[in-house]
Amino acid sequence: MRDSRSNPQTLFDNAAALVPVLRDRAVETCQARRLPESTLADFRAAGLFSVLKPKELGGQEVRFDVALRIAGILARGDGSAAWVWNLLVMHELIAALLPRKAQLEYWQKPDVLGASSFAANGRALPAAGGFRLSGKWSFCSGIDCADWVFLGAKCFLSEADAQKPEIRWVLIPKSDCKIVDDWHVFGLRGTGSKSVVVTDAFVPEHRTMSYQDLLDGRSPGAKIHGGPIYRAPLWAIFTLGICAPATGIAKGACDCFITEFKTRVYGFDYSAQAKNPSVQLRLAEATALTDAAELLYNRSLERIVDKIMADDPLSVEDRVTSRRDQAYAVKMSTSAVELLLAAQGGRGLFEASPIQRALVDLHAMSGHIMAGWDMPALNFGQVLLGGSPANPFY
Repeated sequence: MRDSRSNPQTLFDNAAALVPVLRDRAVETCQARRLPESTLADFRAAGLFSVLKPKELGGQEVRFDVALRIAGILARGDGSAAWVWNLLVMHELIAALLPRKAQLEYWQKPDVLGASSFAANGRALPAAGGFRLSGKWSFCSGIDCADWVFLGAKCFLSEADAQKPEIRWVLIPKSDCKIVDDWHVFGLRGTGSKSVVVTDAFVPEHRTMSYQDLLDGRSPGAKIHGGPIYRAPLWAIFTLGICAPATGIAKGACDCFITEFKTRVYGFDYSAQAKNPSVQLRLAEATALTDAAELLYNRSLERIVDKIMADDPLSVEDRVTSRRDQAYAVKMSTSAVELLLAAQGGRGLFEASPIQRALVDLHAMSGHIMAGWDMPALNFGQVLLGGSPANPFY
């Protein structure tokens, strides 16, 4: 692997070199239900961590769209590995939004990693200098790899404020969490998205930040770091990250299908399946869907990040259109792989089939509140017809 030195093309090349490695390791990753240490080591050796960490703290601080393109490349090898890498790296950006004291604590260890579960499932009661946090959170992807955990909580600012808690994101060391090994699922199995339980853990005030400030791009870190990305409305960028691996997963399935069917024979006459018109037609449609999904997603990614980097305000129309495009790219990617699996026949049933794995990973991704189709579609339709978005994730 070449030293990236924050060079996007080198980062892309290093990620591409890992695709066959991740593909070969994908069954192991699924069976382990977490990312193997060898994969984490490969990511580090390739210079793929600290890409969104601020330069003043020793990070690479590449453009946000560069990081998400890396996620798409890695997903051609294994959707679970790409999903975890993507979230671990996006948490570098989230950590940079914290107050400075919390950032310095977070990055005391240079190669630190963070996981998260942002639903406000915790209850944080006031305590001297901060809060006492308790609760249970699910879908904490990459928790086995993490040193710190970002969690959503209802923070009660005073005893008299019991009816009006403030939603905040809080940062705690993983040592304050009990990991619940409940990630027994059919898709994205290798992400290790287990639950965590916290019981009466102290969280100092400086390791919290207001959810509303994050939505508005007014986090503490927005006043510390100069890059426009730190002032971006949270969901305008975070949802792009959630959907980033989808087209790569579909393209990886197409790669594997082509490799298999170039040499596959079938039936009593051992006919070459490469000459089967049904196979050819399904492959043509699947690759067209995948290419269209990639173009749609990348258009959305570039438009949003270009506007953010130019300090141009994002309109509601910009944001709901981006969400429509992201979610539809996931939808098209899923449809593409369904075509491939139907053409593959019985061989696609086996756990080792990369096409079967791609399909269940995409279905699992579609179940994420930010990657499913219905809510972004409704928001877009409402705004286009003169209304306001009904769902906050835009």
